[in-house]
Amino acid sequence: MILDCEDASLSYFVAGEGLPVTLLHGFTQSGRSWRELIGHMPEGWMWIVPDLRGHGETQLKHGAECSMDACTGDLVQLWDSLGVRQTHLVGYSMGGRLALHAAVRHPERVLSLVTIGAHAGLDEDAREGRRRGDESLAGRIENDGVESFVNYWEKLPLFAGLERRGPGYVDQVRAERLRNHAAGLACSLRGMGAGVMEPLWDQLGWLKMPCTFVAGQLDHGYVASARRLAGSVSNGRLEIVLRAGHPVHQERPDAFARVLANHLAAADVTAKHPA
Repeated sequence: MILDCEDASLSYFVAGEGLPVTLLHGFTQSGRSWRELIGHMPEGWMWIVPDLRGHGETQLKHGAECSMDACTGDLVQLWDSLGVRQTHLVGYSMGGRLALHAAVRHPERVLSLVTIGAHAGLDEDAREGRRRGDESLAGRIENDGVESFVNYWEKLPLFAGLERRGPGYVDQVRAERLRNHAAGLACSLRGMGAGVMEPLWDQLGWLKMPCTFVAGQLDHGYVASARRLAGSVSNGRLEIVLRAGHPVHQERPDAFARVLANHLAAADVTAKHPA
């Protein structure tokens, strides 16, 4: 389905019926990356799954920005169009950082929050170097094309654990990445990369909804980030998924489905019986 926003045509799908859960994918992915997880989840949930700016079938008008604020605006417009007043919010990696951003900007719209392999922004001394690195990668995508970039990206140690799913699954993930466009990925890196993202650490204390921060046991840097996130909110939990790296929901969808189902059940109880 397509939602016409002011400066973008947002592609999304909705699956299931029940309480709404919005799923936000990572960089080089699209909403399709969540379909396997949805298949592992119990009934009773309505899954709202957009292609974020710069990705999948979402189309940007000339001059449109890829930014956390722009994507958050898309989410609010999408929820409004679906008549969704509040939603549970789940995000992976870049989508996890967006989920944090959306929760801080619009806490009244977020019933609960889950992030996978995410952080709330880099410390100041690391931001400029990361920004320059992302700008270099954006130029590389524009100059060499998507396939060349994907050849590089999929070999990063962050994604080594996907190989345990077998060559067929690795090929499926690669095909999904290749469906993206060079201009979109470059735009996303420049506008939503960790180097340009406004750090949110000092604003996380405002969040009162149930939060679960997930990291794979083998994704050591993000284990530390998840632990820091859990300690930064009043109602936060840390979940470390064993034998998993960065894309926990893809490496071990069954294990992550249990984490998410438990989180949603507990959040639902909290919503019905607040302290």
